Amino acid sequence: MLVLRSAMCSRSIILGILTTFSVFSLFAEDSRADDFGLNLPAVKKIEILGNRSFNDGELKKRMQTREMRFYHVIRKPRFRMDFLLRDIEALKSFYKRNGFFDIQINVTSVIRDEKSNSVVIRLMVNEGSQTVIRNLGFSGQAMIDEKALRKGLQLTEGKPYTPQLIDVDRYTLFRKFFEKGYLKANIVYNIHVDSSAVDLSWNILTGSPVELDSIQIGGNEIVSKKLIKRELTFSTGEIFDLDKVLQSKQNLYDTGYFNSVEIEPRALDVRDRMVNLFIHVRERKMGYLETGFGVGNVNGNRVFADWGQRNLFGRGYALHLKTTHAFRLFQENEYRLSKMDFKSNYIRNEGELIFPHVLSTWNTFTLGAFYERDATVQPAIVRVINISASVSRRFSRHTSLLWGYALERIQRQYVYDDREKSRRRSIDLRYTRDTRDYYFNPSWGKYISAEARYTGGFLGGEDNYYSLVGSFRSYKRVIRGSILAYRLRGGYGDVFGDSEEMGLPIETRFFAGGGNSVRGYKENSLGPVNDQGEFVGGRVLLLANVEYRFPIPYLSKYNFGGAVFVDGGNVWRSVEEIELRHFDPSSGDDTSAQDFKFGVGFGLRFYTPVGPIRLDFGFPMKKTPDIDYDYLIHISLGQMF
Repeated sequence: MLVLRSAMCSRSIILGILTTFSVFSLFAEDSRADDFGLNLPAVKKIEILGNRSFNDGELKKRMQTREMRFYHVIRKPRFRMDFLLRDIEALKSFYKRNGFFDIQINVTSVIRDEKSNSVVIRLMVNEGSQTVIRNLGFSGQAMIDEKALRKGLQLTEGKPYTPQLIDVDRYTLFRKFFEKGYLKANIVYNIHVDSSAVDLSWNILTGSPVELDSIQIGGNEIVSKKLIKRELTFSTGEIFDLDKVLQSKQNLYDTGYFNSVEIEPRALDVRDRMVNLFIHVRERKMGYLETGFGVGNVNGNRVFADWGQRNLFGRGYALHLKTTHAFRLFQENEYRLSKMDFKSNYIRNEGELIFPHVLSTWNTFTLGAFYERDATVQPAIVRVINISASVSRRFSRHTSLLWGYALERIQRQYVYDDREKSRRRSIDLRYTRDTRDYYFNPSWGKYISAEARYTGGFLGGEDNYYSLVGSFRSYKRVIRGSILAYRLRGGYGDVFGDSEEMGLPIETRFFAGGGNSVRGYKENSLGPVNDQGEFVGGRVLLLANVEYRFPIPYLSKYNFGGAVFVDGGNVWRSVEEIELRHFDPSSGDDTSAQDFKFGVGFGLRFYTPVGPIRLDFGFPMKKTPDIDYDYLIHISLGQMF
């Protein structure tokens, strides 16, 4: 009996080991299969037959089983039947989400080639008919028009019917009424199925809106409740409006006073239609001192120090003082030790005093001043002393307008076609609309800006000119984390009155070429040239950039990315100089300074919390006789646009 028990025990242990081994082998990674003596075949090809609504690529990318590609040299995709069966279920779920409820997918054959140790998998798909939405209707309310109700819904006419999306659309509709204060809205649906067509109707009973009974504030120690309340776009007695709550939250963040802001409804009384809002904030330090450095092609390598007070005198005023020094570490983009130079080519000392909500309005009044020494356009050196006042208004979270007045004193050195000193008085107008998702490295959204300046004339001063500058940027996600970005920028400036003889001052002209405009060309090297062979800028600017940004396989987890780009641009003395033939992308013996220049290339990105470090290789496509190089390397911090 003892021997029998031992034998049974041994068999149980062996059976348990074998079972554990089988289960582990079933779920282990392909790379570990060889550790157990299994020689799994590689997947040479996957053939899919019978699919009409989705192509092979669309289906294969949803499968864990992969085909061999040319880059699968070390680790080839291996065949496992359990993975394939899971893939079939995943494909069925995908079809059902698109209205194919009778979908059938079968494995018709797995043909193995013993010589190459590979298999060819063949799948047969029988899609059946697709069930789609035929009619969509709404009833029971007249507060929100049907066009607004349809916006954001997943189940609309012509789209596949997916039962799982009913609750998603119901939440979308409920949110539309919740935002208007109708927290008691009752939303029900009715479905009528006719063969492969579905009629969907929504019945909505809004009920009565909820009003704000009280507003409570907590978490603040330094910032007074008065400063918090002035950023709110709602008040007690009003109907609850989620848009106003979100706008108020953004306003509080924009003050710079807080690390976090939470606005929560509490004590909701549906019967009395009242709700209390509780605002909880966590304050930042009101005073700060920041230092840093950066790299770039225009101003070169730079260091800066920034000191400020966010809540001056406890009145909500802000004071900022900043100094910036920049120098070119390597001249002429030649990265050699012999070219190292720490001579400063850009200095700026600035300060501003900001008064939010001036005269109890939503306008912000700013007083500013700066001293600037700019030697980036060699050999010219321009010194500017500026005193300015401006009023800005943010009309929405994304849109703002600024009007400003400035007094300036300018001193110029080593400029042959301009006066040495001048004084000017200017009016500035700037409009911006920014819907980008992230300032430092946007992946979607748009940025639009328009700037106008009028100097001299009835304002007085020694310079008389005007300028207009417009810019449009767009960002769009493409596939697998890649981004397609492009920028269009144009500018025009002209003089009038007593300044017609001298022309535009050098510091107000447009320049192009280099790491932030047209890569493949030296900084500020495009456009008109004077008798001394120096690039002097122009009155007209046209610039276009297209960049495809993508993660690098195996390196993206270390924050590395890549980019390919096409840049184009130039500056001209006048509009009359621009001719259609100048935009021919091909280069020839007749290429001149007036030609629209093209640069192409590729780059490497290392992403940091304050934007990527860029290393770009730019190749000039249209060469003038003075260009004796085939490519240039551009290094900078932050995206080009």
